[in-house]
Amino acid sequence: MRTLRLVLPLVAILASLPALSQTTTPPPPTPPTDQEEAPTATLSDAASGTYERRDNFPSINVYLPEGQASVRLRRLIRNVLFETQIDYEFVNGDISTFLRYKYYARNYTYRLGLFDSIEFPDIGDDSEQEFERVRGGLLLVGVPKDYDNRYFFLLQNDRLTFGDTDDPDNRKNNIYAKVGYQFGTPFDERMNAIVGESRGRITPVLTAFRDIGTQRTGIAAAITQSSEVATGDYHYTKLEGEGLRRFDLTSTSFIFSRLHAGAFLGRKEAELDLDNDGTPDDPETLPEIMRYTIPRYEMFRLGGREALKSVGGDDAIGTHELHLTNELFVPIFRNKSYRTGALRWNTMYGIAYVGAGTVGFDFDDVADTGNITVDAGLGTETALTLRDFDVYLSVIVAHTLEAPKDMGGTKVRFSIRTVR
Repeated sequence: MRTLRLVLPLVAILASLPALSQTTTPPPPTPPTDQEEAPTATLSDAASGTYERRDNFPSINVYLPEGQASVRLRRLIRNVLFETQIDYEFVNGDISTFLRYKYYARNYTYRLGLFDSIEFPDIGDDSEQEFERVRGGLLLVGVPKDYDNRYFFLLQNDRLTFGDTDDPDNRKNNIYAKVGYQFGTPFDERMNAIVGESRGRITPVLTAFRDIGTQRTGIAAAITQSSEVATGDYHYTKLEGEGLRRFDLTSTSFIFSRLHAGAFLGRKEAELDLDNDGTPDDPETLPEIMRYTIPRYEMFRLGGREALKSVGGDDAIGTHELHLTNELFVPIFRNKSYRTGALRWNTMYGIAYVGAGTVGFDFDDVADTGNITVDAGLGTETALTLRDFDVYLSVIVAHTLEAPKDMGGTKVRFSIRTVR
């Protein structure tokens, strides 16, 4: 609660800075090739890509029921962008801070980043041992071939610390390199997370407010290699890819289809002595999630905001994953100016959602039709304005129709996003 008292006043202070976006230097002519703030426009414009991007300093985002708030302060000076970000999850008490230095050259960009994240898996436990901390730094280089095609190289070091000093991953380093390719516009945060920095980004509930490209198609793929070099303690090879496509049914109705797949092509079995008898345990006797030298945060999750909406993020996890989601958007009203007090309602869409996927620790688990999870839901996405803020509301109620085990159910996911 002490952290909450600090963060909430900070949110109020940031919301009262209307002049900040008017005093910043405009972006350089070359489009940035890494993650930036999402475009500001009405929802229909955001879906079609026919909008202009504007500076937005600062931005505030709130996600529920996770209870997560994200606050960013950004300052662009010539070709260098300085960024400070704070994420706070007031349900669990998790907090993350990020410092970034981004340099935009004519034919490439590079980013230096430092981060510190603390997570509390069970804040209801009186024990102070229940936390996981990840600190580290990264270098991300982007090379654009043209506006739609770009390549990335990432070098990163994650330092893991746990309150439970007996945790087998305590005080270990994950040193890895990533090579990625991205097709589409350079501003989509989900695509950027696959090919580059995965932490500290905006995680929308629905897909319409995404910048996917002039051809209404987005593709991202990356291969990650973690090695036991220097102080590194992990060894694995990870392959991840995602494709996003918009299909127009009418001039105003459309479907977003998103296919995600991931697998660990190589992995080393962990040498753990959980019973403290001086002899490493047989990996076959260990829980699958502990069997390999792979940090848990690197594994794939079938549920969550960016996967199956009705499944919790930790309910289904593994090293091999495949899922497909489809979202039908039908306008309730578009490009209007309905007023409710200080709010001006611009666009509202109704959404019908259906998703299916599977996850496991081997290819056989993914290929087994008995492991498939299916869910569906209804929701809405709305664009409105409050003073000089653009506000985007997303709400969806999703229910699990079929699942291989006792997971899922009914979940309501909600987000508020503000852009200046």
